[in-house]
Amino acid sequence: MKTGRLLKFKRPGGEVHAYLFHDGDVVRASLYLMAPGYEESAVHEVTGSDSDEVEAEVRDWIDCYFPS
Repeated sequence: MKTGRLLKFKRPGGEVHAYLFHDGDVVRASLYLMAPGYEESAVHEVTGSDSDEVEAEVRDWIDCYFPS
């Protein structure tokens, strides 16, 4: 089991949860839409070498596809 951080974003269509974790030298983020029919699989994934850059890309993607 990997440990990381869970970010939650409340949006009109449901909450978007982003789980950020280190996988060796790579930082990964898996994004889940917490709405009926979407909870089972990630709706988007982001990878990078720097956790701040990955988090910024996650926030930009959520703002683009799930604006508040």
